[in-house]
Amino acid sequence: MPQPVVLKSKPGLKRDGTRFDGENYIDSQWCRWQRGLPRKMGGCRSVTSAIPERVYGMRADSVNGAQYAHLGGASTLTQIIMDNQGLITGLNARIPAGFANSADNLWQFESFYDTVGGALLVLAHAAPNLSSIDSTVERPIYRGTLTASAALTSTGTPGQSGGIVVLAPYLLTFGNSGRVEISDANDPNTISTTAYVTGTKIVRGLPTRGSGSGPSGLLWSLDSVIRATFTSASAGFFAFDTISGDSSILSSQSVIEYDGIYYWLGVDRPLMFNGVVREIPNEQNLNDFYDNVNFAYRQKVYAYKVPRFGEIWWCYPRGNATECTHALIYNVRENTWYDTQLLGQGRSAGYFTKVYQKPFMVDVDLTGTGYTMWQHETGVDQINGSSVQPIQSYFETAELSLLVGPEPRDSSIRISRAEVDFVQVGDLTLTVKGRSNARAPIESSEVFTFPDTASSPSEQVVNTKEARRLMSFKFESNVAGGDYQLGQTLALIEPSDQRFAS
Repeated sequence: MPQPVVLKSKPGLKRDGTRFDGENYIDSQWCRWQRGLPRKMGGCRSVTSAIPERVYGMRADSVNGAQYAHLGGASTLTQIIMDNQGLITGLNARIPAGFANSADNLWQFESFYDTVGGALLVLAHAAPNLSSIDSTVERPIYRGTLTASAALTSTGTPGQSGGIVVLAPYLLTFGNSGRVEISDANDPNTISTTAYVTGTKIVRGLPTRGSGSGPSGLLWSLDSVIRATFTSASAGFFAFDTISGDSSILSSQSVIEYDGIYYWLGVDRPLMFNGVVREIPNEQNLNDFYDNVNFAYRQKVYAYKVPRFGEIWWCYPRGNATECTHALIYNVRENTWYDTQLLGQGRSAGYFTKVYQKPFMVDVDLTGTGYTMWQHETGVDQINGSSVQPIQSYFETAELSLLVGPEPRDSSIRISRAEVDFVQVGDLTLTVKGRSNARAPIESSEVFTFPDTASSPSEQVVNTKEARRLMSFKFESNVAGGDYQLGQTLALIEPSDQRFAS
């Protein structure tokens, strides 16, 4: 007699180990998990295809209902202005005069209020760090009114190789040999104090919650994590202490803050700081990531977040790729890991705008007019002007078997019917997959299609007579306007023959 089984695995994706060894889903593309269940990721809409160069470093700020995005390339600095719907209203070139062009330029941006000049500024730093995280080449720090369109100008302060961070009201610049330059309060043009806080190059800085007496921040060097705590002007503004002197960082772009906790990728494991530095456990796809990330292009790895779904994305070049083609995803809310291939040929930069709620990403595909910036988590398709392209999305359950469980038995499984339950738009397909044993090749059934609205009783369920000793179920959406969220989908199964299938 067939028995109903819920087709639901543990949330997240397991790439490490074998297909049979685990209870998580075993394959997916453009799929995330919410409330423990898989659902399709959001689509994207093009903002502009007129960006002149590939973008390595970006930031977006909101002022008076408009978004001001700054995007840096090898020889260009582009400002894109968008309204509160994410529609472009302006595009300006803001590259400073005398800027040192380099294919290895990697940008960092900050916003800063300058009380001396009475303006909200965008601060920018670009140095040739893209192919070498430990490059010692120093470059100037630039400034300009955030909402203006004019070219940025130099602050006149000493150049740095690492980057910049604002611990309001102070600007800290950093680089070689642990050198940190601290500006006067609210004045990025004047350096007040210089400190050497570690022995190696500092590559990233982020603000943290202060102790109540002033600002504080974290600095990442090639081998350390350092805390900066405000003291007083007479004591040099900040005191520095080493939180971890035996850390690592894969990319200066891999550090991100999420709800006051700091996450980044080390050279061999993911790490976090929530008062202490510790490893983020990952038994699902740790080896898959570190075995396949193109380490020669490690500095192209960048992080951004999608707080609506509790996600941190690390986009990275996979295999022989030289640009970011895939993303490793940690879901903080679900406490699970998964991954996906990025759309098109990949994305070179991404940024989540806190006020606007949507992340923006820039692709690596050169069009006839330039590179495209996309507003992600918008709709369910990839929309570029009048062109609407469906986004393929699928997930595959863990392998089901009668060989394991409370009453294991050496028998194949026969499925007679699948009763699908989805929040669904557009056709979905089901493929029954499986093997005769854990080392046998995978066999796939015919592809069964079920529409979002059944026009007859036969379309309400999927009838089949597939039999496997190890069986999994792949659901896929690949139509324009397609969307799904898994519900309580059931399979009616029963034991098949008792013979060992070779």
